[in-house]
Amino acid sequence: MKNWRDWSIARKLGWLLAFNTGVVVLVVAMVFTVGTAFSRFVEAREQVSALAGMVGENVRAALAFDDPDSALRTLQALQSKEEVADAVLTNAKGEVFAQVSFQDDEDNDTLESLVRLFSGGKIKVSHQIVDGSVPLGRVDLSIRLSAIWIELVRGLLQMTLIAVSLGALAVLLGTRLHRFLSVPILDLARVSNEVSREQDFSLRAVKVANDEVGALVDGFNGMLSEIEARDEALRQERATLEQRVEQRTADLSQAMEEAERANRVKSEFLSTVSHELRTPLTAIAGSIGLLSGGALGALPPAIQGMLDIAQKNSQRLTFLINDLLDMEKLLAGKLHFDMVGQELMPLVEQSLADNQAYGGQYGVRYVLARRLNGVSVEVDAQRLQQVMANLLSNAAKFSPANAVVTVEVGMHQGRVRVSVHDKGEGVPAEFQTRIFQKFSQADASDTRQKGGTGLGLAITRELVERMDGEVGFYSDTGQGACFYFELPLWNPYLSRPAPIPALAGLDNRPRVLVVEDDTDVADLLSMMLREANYSVDIVVSGAEALAYARRKPYAAISLDLRLPDGSGLDVIRTLRAEPGTALMPIVVVAAKMDEGRRELGRDFPGIEWLAKPIDQAAFIRAIDRSIDPDAKPLTRVLHVEDDRELHEAVREMAGRGFEFALAVTLREARARVALQQFDVVILDLALPDASGWALLPDIRANQPNARVVVLTGTYVDPDLVEQVDTVLHKSKVSPQALLEAMGADRQTSRWGELMP
Repeated sequence: MKNWRDWSIARKLGWLLAFNTGVVVLVVAMVFTVGTAFSRFVEAREQVSALAGMVGENVRAALAFDDPDSALRTLQALQSKEEVADAVLTNAKGEVFAQVSFQDDEDNDTLESLVRLFSGGKIKVSHQIVDGSVPLGRVDLSIRLSAIWIELVRGLLQMTLIAVSLGALAVLLGTRLHRFLSVPILDLARVSNEVSREQDFSLRAVKVANDEVGALVDGFNGMLSEIEARDEALRQERATLEQRVEQRTADLSQAMEEAERANRVKSEFLSTVSHELRTPLTAIAGSIGLLSGGALGALPPAIQGMLDIAQKNSQRLTFLINDLLDMEKLLAGKLHFDMVGQELMPLVEQSLADNQAYGGQYGVRYVLARRLNGVSVEVDAQRLQQVMANLLSNAAKFSPANAVVTVEVGMHQGRVRVSVHDKGEGVPAEFQTRIFQKFSQADASDTRQKGGTGLGLAITRELVERMDGEVGFYSDTGQGACFYFELPLWNPYLSRPAPIPALAGLDNRPRVLVVEDDTDVADLLSMMLREANYSVDIVVSGAEALAYARRKPYAAISLDLRLPDGSGLDVIRTLRAEPGTALMPIVVVAAKMDEGRRELGRDFPGIEWLAKPIDQAAFIRAIDRSIDPDAKPLTRVLHVEDDRELHEAVREMAGRGFEFALAVTLREARARVALQQFDVVILDLALPDASGWALLPDIRANQPNARVVVLTGTYVDPDLVEQVDTVLHKSKVSPQALLEAMGADRQTSRWGELMP
């Protein structure tokens, strides 16, 4: 059965009219009945009182003469009154003198019988009979109320019949009159459905009257007119929009092509600068350095002075080229960072020693004013040396002659801070907001007077931030400036391989094969190696390199990537594919070192990478590291985790044999995955900028052989577990479980003896 709300308007209207009519009739009937009943009861009582008085007069003589028979006959005369039920006559003593009782007439219709059955009420009236002032007795009359009730019920039945008749008439009229209300509304609904179905906004509903429904029709038609106008305008706009989109797409494509063309030209130019300038510059700087160092014996003072000038300007040119290329690589995300946990103080001391000669050119001396021993950081040593060189060179250039530049190492808010204090004029207030911007210098004359490109501090900031650090400064005019960088602490639980004696050659010295087509650079590398007590063979092509390597057990190979007969990367692949040369250490010395490392990938261990131009100390250190026969390759682990304390705990649990790199955001993790190779990725899912699951496609694309271990404190959907190698919970992980997840021997852990 339908809800009342779902009835049609016609049905609702009819039933409402019928209900209202019935209510009105019944209310009138009730009022009429109550009034009639009240008046009939009053009238009945008055009639009974009068009848009792008349009976009393008629029986007075009988009472006076003590004639009960006469009194009885008088009472029996009341039988003609149907409503009289009984009559009792008592004398003055209260004794019954005469008494009659009349049965109700049973010859009635059904209605009267039912009324008499349920209405047994009576009205009883007493009348005192006196003779003057002497009481003679009392007459009591009782009359039935059934007659009154019958009259009232008949009236109610008549009223009910009238109400039903009027209600039926109202329903009939409602169903007849609904067309004046529902038909216009149904027509409006029909037009609405047709407009919705056909999307034809030119249709209109028909207005039949100026009533409320007519106002609704006018509003609906007005809405259709507005929609039709807007639809037409939209259709016209759409017609021209496609043309404008095509034009703008063409303009955008052209702009993108021009930008890509400009970027290619820039990249090609930088590539040319990288090779064509850095390669000869290596030979020039190296040769000058050897001459200045006394390789040909003592030189006359005049010649020595000219060599010092040449060496100074070659170094300046090297710095300029390196700054330009480093900034380009940083902006392109191509600069490689070899993050390794190591002690900070040796790096700082090495930087001071390496840059003392540069400071001496300006009459400035570097002094380590405060030390912080036993503190380790996770950095790329080469990049940190570059940061220190930039800060120290700036301090020297802007300090007066005979000044002392102090370097301090201390703690600041839980991080280690390295500060460089100069004795210059300080940083002008108007320049402080842009001091770390590219090509920024306080005065254009600084470029001529001090040298440089204005890129040093910009590169410094980029390098420090890529190593998860911060850089800053403070300055007072006339009091000098202090530039500093801060790095997070690292617990140095990783052991690094100790140097061991090199492989013996035929002359009892380690023999190194130098593969270099530039004869000047080859001679320079050979001289550096011989001074470091190495034997040297030189070849100029990849074919010769393979032939020599197959005949002799070289301790190491120094390899350029650009060879006359092919790429040095092909030489590496061939050497690693043959059993006799698969483990031979290789040191790549090339202008395009970063590009070569990315192209080669992670499947070729035992390779050191150096970018031209190089200095003798860096080259010899790389050779020494490469020929360590007992050096066990560390398992490289990328830990993606924003909780540094947890990261330190994981490193401590892992123990020796692992080289950790930390990424605290998804963005940093993606950069590391793209630029570095890892054996294991430990992945947290709740990162500050996204979910750790978003890194999986990058890992699979760039690190297909890396094990992925999810270390999280949140619930992991079982369907996602299959996408990784292992899932560990932070609150339940043990050293043994962590090492097994990373696929490592448990004895590498410093807790190995505690494991069952």
